[in-house]
Amino acid sequence: MVFACIAAGGTGSRMGLDIPKQFAKISGKPIIIYTLEQFLKVDEIDKIYIGCHKDWAQYLRDMIKEQTNAEDKTEVIDGGKDRNDTILGCAYKIKEQYGDKGQIFITHDGVRPFVTPEIIRNNITACKKHGFAGTYVAATDTIAISSDGLTVDSVPNRKTLYNAQTPQTFMLDGLIGAYESLDDKKRASITDTCSVITLTGGRIHIVEGDYTNIKLTTISDLTAAKALAYRK
Repeated sequence: MVFACIAAGGTGSRMGLDIPKQFAKISGKPIIIYTLEQFLKVDEIDKIYIGCHKDWAQYLRDMIKEQTNAEDKTEVIDGGKDRNDTILGCAYKIKEQYGDKGQIFITHDGVRPFVTPEIIRNNITACKKHGFAGTYVAATDTIAISSDGLTVDSVPNRKTLYNAQTPQTFMLDGLIGAYESLDDKKRASITDTCSVITLTGGRIHIVEGDYTNIKLTTISDLTAAKALAYRK
């Protein structure tokens, strides 16, 4: 089976909003609904979980009921203390309900609403073939490395650099096993789910992303998103 886990547990503190950023609206529609709708277009997905802060979980359930016909295909679960905790909690939920052998597990940011069904399907295909896959775009900016934040230590070759996006897709048993093999220090260093695999010696197959597949973190991102929604 194929499962998706959309992490939507943020509070919107960096946007300075009075609601979590995933509920902010673009052209009258909440960001999380934009995101969910892209996954609903992918027939290969059997069930979609959305990890949400417990204080907003019922609000999201009501929103899904009112704005989509996806109640049977979605389940809102309580998010964890951070994104990684939410993803792992979702993985364990699927294991408990369906088992973990042979299951494909797609992870995605709730505030990355411009993902396309094609990118999601390409992730599923790559995961079936390679075991683990992630969405990336080639870096367009020069990246500098600084250990002290004051001076530049080195500038790596841009041709070898990629910006990570989501979705990121895994064989569920492999991801859970990798998570459980990490100690607390390594878990704390994780910035995205693919890092769980690379930290434990696994290889991530690159799926080509899209530069419009942006994550909405700041007010300026929200402004850009409104322009993208208008164009689409």
